Amino acid sequence: MDLLARIRDDMAFEGNVRKSYLYRFLMNFQLWWPIWVVYLQQQRGLSLTQITLLDTPFFALIVLAEVPTGAVADRFGRKVSLMLGSLMFAIAVFIFGIATNYFVILISYTAWGLAQTFQSGADAAILYDSLKQVGREDEFQRINGRLWALTSTAVLIAILVGAPIADATSLAFPILLSAGIALAAIPVAASMHEPRRPRDADAEPYLRTVTNGISEAWRTPALRYIMLFSGVLFMATFAPLIFVQPFLRQHDIAVVDLGFWQAPVRGAGILSALIAARFVSRLGERGAFFAMPVAMAGCYLALAGLDHVWAYAAFLPVGMVAGMQNPVLATYVNRRIPSERRATMLSVQSLIGSMLIAVMEPVAGSLADALGLQALFLMFGAICAAVLPAILVLWSRADAAETTSAAAPLERAEEALAV
Repeated sequence: MDLLARIRDDMAFEGNVRKSYLYRFLMNFQLWWPIWVVYLQQQRGLSLTQITLLDTPFFALIVLAEVPTGAVADRFGRKVSLMLGSLMFAIAVFIFGIATNYFVILISYTAWGLAQTFQSGADAAILYDSLKQVGREDEFQRINGRLWALTSTAVLIAILVGAPIADATSLAFPILLSAGIALAAIPVAASMHEPRRPRDADAEPYLRTVTNGISEAWRTPALRYIMLFSGVLFMATFAPLIFVQPFLRQHDIAVVDLGFWQAPVRGAGILSALIAARFVSRLGERGAFFAMPVAMAGCYLALAGLDHVWAYAAFLPVGMVAGMQNPVLATYVNRRIPSERRATMLSVQSLIGSMLIAVMEPVAGSLADALGLQALFLMFGAICAAVLPAILVLWSRADAAETTSAAAPLERAEEALAV
């Protein structure tokens, strides 16, 4: 009977992988992707400064709620967290599509940010732990790469479909349709099988889960620096991509063609996510980490120096880094953190990026309104060329030191055994 129960559990955990693919697809098949900035500019009359200021409370709430909601996932279940995130996301997107004034849009953004925190960390945690239950955790990088490729595929299809729908109906219609798509992800999350984790009698209280997750990330220098690097890298890929639509409209690209122009960037993200494991095996972990900011620095500096529509090609490598950054970094981070606090500590990683975006996006929007998009790209080029490599140098030293100190007791034990 125990054997049959184990077989059923293993099949359920294998099923979690397929359900993770479907859940991620539905949550990212959002038809507002190609037009949401244009929607805010043309239909709601907002400037780039106002649009980027919306992201300040959005990401500020993520900063406040990221780790607590990650602890909710660890304490009460990852699928419960995913269901809450999907429901709140659908409501927020619906409000975003019907809002007629800045304050209501701001409220929808705030709910949107909270929804994201319930998903962040919980999706990767349930996938990794499910693979671990069936002895396949070594496949996490490859499967997570496929998952991110599927995510980019969902966005790519939405980009190609959403812009023509908006052109044929209205800029608001694809947004409202997207809310219904997000609702369909709730039963998918509900059907997932929760992996076993150390809990029950020895379970940590909720607040202790939060504080222990933060302190453990801070006390480990290599983990601290790689999470900082991940946060800055996420900010440096996410924030400039918001300005793709204004860049295209500035060069007279019609609304109906916005999806066609943005699709190659998402396609590059799909390709890079699929080859992330090969990329790491070819360059090595450290080489892969250093290659990403170097590539982005060159692209942003090219965009800063060329004021032409075909300079848009420089966004392609940025899309590739955006697609591979999570698969490349997630394996290292997951390898270094315990299962019982995995969602909490992954939320710490996301929290850093959210803090940086909350600060840098309004700066970027104001800079673009005052000096133009080229000044904005110059700023991000400098960040990628100077800040990110400096953080990686600190991480590399810390990781080497921790690896050496961890190996020393093992070497002494082997020597004692030999004696």
